[in-house]
Amino acid sequence: MQPRGASKKAFLIVIGKRAILAATAALVLSAHAFAQIDTGSIVGTVRDASGAVIVGAKVEITNTDTNVVDTALTNSDGTYQRLALIPGVYSVKVSFTGYATEVQPAVHINVQTRAQTDFVLRIGNLQQEVTVTSTAQGLQTQSADVGGLIDSRQINDLPLNGRNYDQLALLEPGVYHNPDVEVANPAEGRFSANGNLELQNYFSLDGIDNNTGSENLQEQSVQAVIPPPDALEEFRIQTRTYSTEFGTSAGAVINASTKSGSNHFHGDVWDYLRNSALDANTYFNNYTGTPKGHFDQNQFGGTIGGPIVHDRLFFFAAYQGLLSSQAQSVYSTVPTPAMKAGDFSALSGTYKLQAVANGQTGCIVNNVIQPACIDPVGAKLMALYPDPNIGTAYTGAPNYQFVTSVPTNTQIATGRVDYTLNKHNAIFGRYSYDWSNYQSPLWTANPLAGNGEFSTQYILHDQSTALGWTYTPSSALVNAAHFGFLRDYSHSDPIGLTLGESAAPQFGLTGIPVTPETAGLPPMYVFGLTTLGSSIYRPQFQVAQVWQFVDDVYLLKGNHSLQFGYEFHENSLNFFDLEAPQGAILTEGIYTNTPGFAPADFLLGDVTEAIYENALEVNNYIRGNSFYGQDTWRVSPNLTVNYGLRYELYPPFWLNRTNETSNFSPANGGEIITATGNNGWYGRTLIHPDKTDFSPRVGFAYHVAPPLVFRGGFGIFHQFINRIGSEAMLQLNPPFLINDSVSQQLGSTTPVFQLKNGFPSEQLEELGVYLPALQIRAQDPNERTGYVEQASFGSQLQVSSDTVFNLTWVGNWGRKMNRLRNANQGVVTSFSGGLPVVTFPYPNLNTISESVQGTGQHGFLELGTNDGITDYEALEASLKRQLSHRLMYLISYTWSHNLADYVDNLTGNAFPQNAYDYYHEFSNSQQDVRNRFVASAMWELPIGKGGWLLNNDSVGSRLLGNWQFNTILSFQGGIPFDVTAPDASFTGPDHQSYPDCTGNPLAGASKNPHDYAGSFAT
Repeated sequence: MQPRGASKKAFLIVIGKRAILAATAALVLSAHAFAQIDTGSIVGTVRDASGAVIVGAKVEITNTDTNVVDTALTNSDGTYQRLALIPGVYSVKVSFTGYATEVQPAVHINVQTRAQTDFVLRIGNLQQEVTVTSTAQGLQTQSADVGGLIDSRQINDLPLNGRNYDQLALLEPGVYHNPDVEVANPAEGRFSANGNLELQNYFSLDGIDNNTGSENLQEQSVQAVIPPPDALEEFRIQTRTYSTEFGTSAGAVINASTKSGSNHFHGDVWDYLRNSALDANTYFNNYTGTPKGHFDQNQFGGTIGGPIVHDRLFFFAAYQGLLSSQAQSVYSTVPTPAMKAGDFSALSGTYKLQAVANGQTGCIVNNVIQPACIDPVGAKLMALYPDPNIGTAYTGAPNYQFVTSVPTNTQIATGRVDYTLNKHNAIFGRYSYDWSNYQSPLWTANPLAGNGEFSTQYILHDQSTALGWTYTPSSALVNAAHFGFLRDYSHSDPIGLTLGESAAPQFGLTGIPVTPETAGLPPMYVFGLTTLGSSIYRPQFQVAQVWQFVDDVYLLKGNHSLQFGYEFHENSLNFFDLEAPQGAILTEGIYTNTPGFAPADFLLGDVTEAIYENALEVNNYIRGNSFYGQDTWRVSPNLTVNYGLRYELYPPFWLNRTNETSNFSPANGGEIITATGNNGWYGRTLIHPDKTDFSPRVGFAYHVAPPLVFRGGFGIFHQFINRIGSEAMLQLNPPFLINDSVSQQLGSTTPVFQLKNGFPSEQLEELGVYLPALQIRAQDPNERTGYVEQASFGSQLQVSSDTVFNLTWVGNWGRKMNRLRNANQGVVTSFSGGLPVVTFPYPNLNTISESVQGTGQHGFLELGTNDGITDYEALEASLKRQLSHRLMYLISYTWSHNLADYVDNLTGNAFPQNAYDYYHEFSNSQQDVRNRFVASAMWELPIGKGGWLLNNDSVGSRLLGNWQFNTILSFQGGIPFDVTAPDASFTGPDHQSYPDCTGNPLAGASKNPHDYAGSFAT
């Protein structure tokens, strides 16, 4: 069945891509190199005054900062090219016997630019030198790429919160960032480009992978190493590129390039200070009479670059540190002293306590627990709660405030060396180290109690190494090789506790497993109060590494610029990401007949649910090989066509180094099958590999008139690694991971265990693989690789010598995207006495397969499948002025519509209402922003030398001159939200539940802010 949102257009695109694939398949057979993506190139044609091409003209291309000279000769078509040029300003000089020498002294080369620099030589002597002052190079006449360049001036001068350069990607049309409160993990650097998911982008630093590798974004950033703005030469965001050199990810490509040294020493220092002196107090502090907390932040650093050997060997280094301490008020709900002693009489009007557990009849009299009935372990643990300090009563609202100081310390250092050995060989190397140490604070000073609300000590160490070698045997042939290594280490530990040590024996709590990951007390959920003990999913660690080798060959053949490439890319991931490695204890109030209010249950020692997982560390890796070939064909001086084919061969899922992998099989009523290590990738992943991941791409640029270019293209882009947390991770399954839980429901009179008798870890272990009590992570064994089809068409208009207007239509269609569902969800098959009869699909996962109102115990089969759909179309406009007459600006507008039938797990609720009906899930995407307007500007005030006022070298000129006004202004429409309702389907947990719309949803609505709920307007 064709899903809603697919159309004839998509069908025609598939037919077109097959034709492209057939036409370009031969390219990949000879491919043996991968392109260098962090540099630019100069191309052009040399002609005489009559228009005839000049063969054998000498072209000298000189970096004006380093005086490094590259030489080329025009070929039989009068064409030359010089590739793998580091970003900067170049002088291009052309000479030929019988003609005057001509020079263009300031050709700007940026990341991924292909600067067209043509020459017309006049008859004269070689000694005659004609300097050509070209206009600003604003039009892209050599490619159909969609995106923009952010140079070092913008990076350093535009306002950045936290000095993270990637925020400037939001200046481009088609780029959108979900508000932090709207996503499950608001990591730094997340954004959506042209409808792709926020976690499908590819970050590159000096041509090497710079993406964090954890499966759950534990690092709180999508980038591993984030250089300070002063260390960057520039970065280019390509919201869509049609070059086949790019792969592994379906989203945007963000190319950042660090600065290089030059023949002159240069550098800068900075220190940004912030403190609480100019800050207002918070509303809640004012409400409670709490003084303004302190805030001190010092962000400092410097750069230095220069020559080691003039004209050949250069260095650049940068360092930035951040020392921050900020007061934070944490609000919690704690019991009163009377409640901790078992006296709940003050709550008689709200909670009527009644002891219902076996053997506890008469333990509660007039809402007071009799002293002889209080569990000694429960009493000791309850005493860990501090007394209220916001009022003295318990209402269920926060009644305890803890004011603490939250430290944040980061450091990053980067060093780079560039060395031109001779005219044929150039090498470079860069090493970066990024270290962070920060906290999510305790909720109370005692760490044994205060770690329960995800209090965390974050320790992050990231290292990146990039090496490059460019070999130029002739002016028509270039080989560039890159090697990269990236290590991303992140630890999330409890605060103030020692790993490997349990505090449970101090309180008489026995049975708690002690492992290297044990710390303090297990998480204890006392419904109605703040969580006691440590937090679930703590400790947690992820160590991700990337080994990357890329090699590319460029060949100029007539008016064809050929490019062939190979990439080896290995991602490894060692992680510990478990909910309850030292167990978890839940009391819910069912044994005192007060569901949702459990302090009395806890004092009686009556536990509703116990969770236990064995400590399992997972060691995974995925190793891919990619090949591509492409041609940039300059059909005529006005028309350039890019076409090519990329082939990527990756395993279908993570490989485990010891083959500890298992998947779900529907055979025999549902069972767990384990990897054998035989039968290739299928034997190790239990998923059949997809060996058909061909990515054809084509683009064109038609320079129809001097100020006007039409550009367009189509391409396919595959997504090989999906970051959705530990969900559907096949290495977190039985028999390797035992995730057992025992729970009781309202009406039970037998607690799972009593605190004084100890945590039942041995009994839970004895359960073994009991499928109805487990979360089983599964993947479709026949799933295909997810991919995106994207097309664009638009125009560029040179409004003036320094201003360009872009208008582009973009279409983006995601297919076979990874999504989650509960594949053991029940289905209402009939009714009995007016009540639904629910049937569950797999007998072995359910204690009863068919029951009235779905009674029984039902396993959670978390199935990942590659069949999600996204549809995005947009009209994107931008007006960009390069710095001229002290003014630079970029104005962009996006009019778009984004549709999807799923959302990824780190963005929103990934589970549909009905696991068997995605058709009705297809609607406005969570990233659907219909209108977005962004304007940025830099204005150098006309005061000081070169300005309108004080144009001299006076003291006043120096003090008042060189000031700027910089701004970023953003407006956008709202985003859709889900309307949910209590689940009344009885089909099992872990799925959405939507209400029916039975009337006019806009009835009574108002656009008047005075009518908004919670408004303080009068």
